[in-house]
This record gives sequence, structure tokens and C-alpha cells, in this order.
Amino acid sequence: MKFSRLLLSLLLLALGSVTLSAQTAAAPAKPVKLLPVSRVAWLNSNAFSDDAAGIKALVRVLKELELEFSGTQSSLSLMNEKLRTLAGELNKLQAGGEANAKAIQDKQVEGMKLQRELQAKQQEAQAAVQQAQQEKQGPIATEIGKAITAFAKEREIGLLFDVAKLNEGIIAAQPELEVTNDFITYYNASHP
Repeated sequence: MKFSRLLLSLLLLALGSVTLSAQTAAAPAKPVKLLPVSRVAWLNSNAFSDDAAGIKALVRVLKELELEFSGTQSSLSLMNEKLRTLAGELNKLQAGGEANAKAIQDKQVEGMKLQRELQAKQQEAQAAVQQAQQEKQGPIATEIGKAITAFAKEREIGLLFDVAKLNEGIIAAQPELEVTNDFITYYNASHP
């Protein structure tokens, strides 16, 4: 019994010295890195496309795109209106009873055909609009991004938020920290 107590004591003593030596050999603490004091500001990129006070080059491209696709939009609206009219006619026929079964079936077939045609044209139009936006709006968006970086650097802004991209991520922002109009003026001066 004494031997087992002695063995247990020696074992505990050995374990204690191992943990003590491990604690004394701990890595030295790293120095704390001091962060520089930075200015924070915010802007709202939705204002860039404002007709009266936005970025002129962007507004010009948006108007060009609108004009370019106005015919397509009118055509789609006309097809949509035809589909609504057809649906109204179909409802009237269905309210009339089974005497119009052939007319109801014809209207349903016509409506399905028109609906498929409308969906195909909408998809074509959407692809064409996206392609045109990439070609015409893409270079301006790239220039705006570069200008925002230069603007922030010139004004020594360490952190610049775009509230339009953060949706509801911004809970409160002081109006005096907004630089939207300043940036638009800055950009328009260098990109007439």
C-alpha cells in the first residue's frame, strides 16, 4: 500500500513538473498592432443615375439603352395586352356554358401559343438588354469604380460605404458623412 502511494506521488510530481515546464516555455506575446485613425464616409450609388444630378456619362448611356429597347418594350407590352384580352374573352366564353366548348378550346390553344411566344420574346429581350448593358455600361462602371478609389484616396477616406449595395445593413448614418454629391461633381468634372 505504501509502495502504491509512493508510486502515485512520484507520478503526480513528474506530471506537475512537466506541466510547469510547458508553461514556462510558452511563446512570447506578440506586440499589439496599432491601427491608424481613419475617416469614414458613405455614398449612395443609386443617385449616379439621376437624370438631373447624376453622373452625366452614365445617364447618357442609360437613356441610349432605354431608347434602343423602347420598341422591344412596346412590342412586349402589346403582346401582354393581347394575352389579357384573350384571357378576358376566354372567361366570357366559359361563363356562357358548354355550348361554346369548341370556341373555348380554340381560345385556350391561341392563348397558350401567345403566352409561349411572349415568354420567348421576353427572354430574348432580357438577354439583349443584358448584353447591351455589359457593352455600354460596363466600361463606365469600371471608370466609376476607379474614380471612387481615387476620390477616397485624395480625401484620405479610409472606409467608404455604398449604402445602395448594403440594403438594410446600415441602420443609421450621419448625413454629414455623405459624399455622394461631392463624388458626382468630382466625376463629372473629369468625365464630361
